[in-house]
Amino acid sequence: MSIAASDLIAYGSASRPIDDVSTTGGAIDTTDRPDFTQFTANAVPAIVSDGADTRNVTIEGRNAAGAIVSETNALNGTTEVVFATTMERILTITIASSSGTRTVTVKQGAGGATRATVSINETSRTAFFRRSASESGGTIRYEKLFWKNTHATLTLNAAQITLTADPDARIRVGVAGSLNDTATVANRKTSPGVTFVDDGVAQNVPTTIMAAGDRIGVWVEMNLPASDAAHRTTFTTQLSGTTV
Repeated sequence: MSIAASDLIAYGSASRPIDDVSTTGGAIDTTDRPDFTQFTANAVPAIVSDGADTRNVTIEGRNAAGAIVSETNALNGTTEVVFATTMERILTITIASSSGTRTVTVKQGAGGATRATVSINETSRTAFFRRSASESGGTIRYEKLFWKNTHATLTLNAAQITLTADPDARIRVGVAGSLNDTATVANRKTSPGVTFVDDGVAQNVPTTIMAAGDRIGVWVEMNLPASDAAHRTTFTTQLSGTTV
């Protein structure tokens, strides 16, 4: 059977700081994904598991005033648990421990639309550039994600990375210089020295071949003009290629 889209998964990197002074990037972190949909309006989060489950879930976000807020609740199996804290956006979803059998769903409001799912053997969903803000002058920051070929045996050929959506025109992406790298930068304001391109421009993965289990680092550049307004949109990247 050929590689399916579901075999190509985006994950976070090991160092995902909330400040502009800490080391950023590093190796792949397969317990985290930068994969959720932001709230469309102010709402309380709600959580539910697909089976018996009492793990604690912490959700951090911003409220309507822009302040950082956080709340922790225990799962109650397949019974929905509704938070008390109203959030304007989500920054992180963190489960206290991973599970080899349970998937957790996060919703916008009681009985609301699904905004994220945390799958088996994973513990978090993390927004890029969390707790960052524009400044009196233009500000550029960098963070890192990974795309991985999780198929057990097959190789992805002609592999390319593309920024497929950037609604607010603040993002560019650049592919790491080698597969399976662990490179870091000193902080979020330090350039990783890769070539950045805008949306719709495909970049070749080095060698263009990703064997089973290979991953490719993708650096994300966010360029905020001076005193920029708040943004609640989500950029999207894509790993594409050919398979047997």
